[in-house]
Amino acid sequence: MNSRTISAVAARSVPSLSSARAWRFALLLGVVPNLVMLLALPFYVATRALSPLLYVFAGQIALRAPPALAYVLFPVIAVADLGLVAMAVFNLPFDTAVQSMRYLASVDLTASAFYLAVLGVFVANGIGIACLFNRNRQALRGAMVLPAVLLALGVTLLERHINRPFLKQPAQFFESALSNNGADPATIAQAGRNVLFVMVEGLGALSDPAHAAILSERLQPAIESGRYTLSSGLSNFEGSTTGAESRELCGQWGDHRDYLGKASYDCFPAAMVDRGYRTVSYHGFSEEMFERDKWYPSIGFQESYFLENLATDDDRFSQRCGSVFAGLCDNDVAGAIRDRLTKKPAERTFLYWLTLNSHIPYVPKHKGQLNCGSDSAEIANTQVCELTELWADVFANVAAIAEDPALPPTDIFIVGDHPTPLWNRAAASHFTPHKVQWYLLRDNRQVAGGSAP
Repeated sequence: MNSRTISAVAARSVPSLSSARAWRFALLLGVVPNLVMLLALPFYVATRALSPLLYVFAGQIALRAPPALAYVLFPVIAVADLGLVAMAVFNLPFDTAVQSMRYLASVDLTASAFYLAVLGVFVANGIGIACLFNRNRQALRGAMVLPAVLLALGVTLLERHINRPFLKQPAQFFESALSNNGADPATIAQAGRNVLFVMVEGLGALSDPAHAAILSERLQPAIESGRYTLSSGLSNFEGSTTGAESRELCGQWGDHRDYLGKASYDCFPAAMVDRGYRTVSYHGFSEEMFERDKWYPSIGFQESYFLENLATDDDRFSQRCGSVFAGLCDNDVAGAIRDRLTKKPAERTFLYWLTLNSHIPYVPKHKGQLNCGSDSAEIANTQVCELTELWADVFANVAAIAEDPALPPTDIFIVGDHPTPLWNRAAASHFTPHKVQWYLLRDNRQVAGGSAP
């Protein structure tokens, strides 16, 4: 065999970038798995940094395995694809998202028809890809992978370009509602007032002033009483809800995992205990979610009330609210907080309330005042309107607490945990990207022995 013959054989045995086989592989695994998401892109925010490449990688494995494996492998990749989309929507870092899988037993994913429908679409997409793959299996063998990788990267770049306004950028500097208002433990203790800190689930920063006013107007009764001065603003965020708790309660970026290693941490509640305050927390969901029963005491909470211990009061907490995150109703928890603050007026208290019922997927309020979904709705986008109505109920409950004549002098913070995690592009456009809203009702009353703010 001469050198020319050897070169010809070698050329035929090496995959070609321009071969029909290579581009069939590229179309089947670099484009087809992403068609559903590309078609949804004009309507839904779905950022997928790795998913398109995962399908290419799965194809390489499936070519070397029995055909039946494809019917398992591609649906599994499709579910992983959905998980990565959800991770981006809910602002979960990858390692936090992986660890959060252990909490799935605490939620009821079947309670959301939307979640089930989306899961069904992704799984069906995975099965469809497996069918096409097995039908073309022989024609794909030995194909060069590079064109498929390039097409998959192209899909990723296209999605990132279209979703650029919604992509989370790292915060340029640390800030929190407490730090923005100079509310450090020493200053609070010197003034002598209580603090009620309300962390509102999913409260982003409504960009339309008229929509934002719906929330601030719920605080008007407290302001008109003459006891409070209202201020508000925006602040940076990182992470999901436990990231917000680290931001506000411990004054640093982080999440719950940063407070599981030691018995105590230098956080805001602990500093208030050192200054003679009683520190109390309320949350209407399970104490096991993100291990709050373990790290809340470590950051300084002396008392913590969750679904498990609050639900024993059948008279007050007989109802349940929410769907996937079904727990106590925020309205009922607000009543318990009001009692806790008014029945011990002599006790200096730092009370933290993490709300629940506006967690997506949420249950809309029936026949609410905003007339959501009707021609007379105060906010045209139904999803934004319904969420605003749930937040407005929290604000109204806070105003009722603030107005109570039995409430001792108390500064009240209302803060969003993270931007509203919306899939719908039209709904997401109603919020200022990368920011959360905060409000402060500063009590004008002087405490005996305390200093002015």
